[in-house]
Amino acid sequence: MALPKVNEVLKFTLTVPSTKQTVRYRPYLVKEEKILLQAFESEDTQARIDAMCDTLEACIEQDSGIKVRELATFDLEYMFLKVRSKSVGESSDIIIKCMHCGDTTPVSVDLEEVSIEVDDSSFIVDITDSIKVEMMYPTFERVMKEGDALGDSIDSVMGMIVASIKAVHTSDERIETSSLGGGELEEFLDSMTADQLKKISNFLEEMPSLKHDVKFDCDHCGKPNELTLKGLSDFF
Repeated sequence: MALPKVNEVLKFTLTVPSTKQTVRYRPYLVKEEKILLQAFESEDTQARIDAMCDTLEACIEQDSGIKVRELATFDLEYMFLKVRSKSVGESSDIIIKCMHCGDTTPVSVDLEEVSIEVDDSSFIVDITDSIKVEMMYPTFERVMKEGDALGDSIDSVMGMIVASIKAVHTSDERIETSSLGGGELEEFLDSMTADQLKKISNFLEEMPSLKHDVKFDCDHCGKPNELTLKGLSDFF
């Protein structure tokens, strides 16, 4: 007689922040947790990324149509946080250094309270009175390829900007960047002033991110602390 399988019908729902699509998912299982633990113990960045993406692909219902590596970075981090909360526990105990005395205090973070707000009105950037740029969030895969562009080389910054422009609007037409030939978009950016280019790079700098405000009193000096956790790594 075959052994029964556990958790086959245990399903939850989440909303993808950037698209508002509702997705059903299951907690990750022991076999997937083993792979995650091995990847994070290896200190290999690519192994960690692959393990996280593979886990999400396994846990999200296949008919959702979501391609994990094509998600925006904050979408992927938020979804992984939600899957992890239903798999391991809805709170995460982290150690935080006091801003006053430097000693550390354990703080419990309720992962169910973590959310991301996306401003849908910020995708159009005015370059001149007659030229506007329509932006989109770069995919997680592209961000990993370019590295941390906002603090990296000018080539990486430009590569990320190019990957984030969906269309260019003039007074007469809307030009999809996917229809442009090689180098045309780079030439368009090169023709801008520094202030105009800054308007576009601000879109990337102000992109939504996984954030949560934490308040606690230091166990050692007793003074109050307040800080913002930002990015998936801050929550574990």
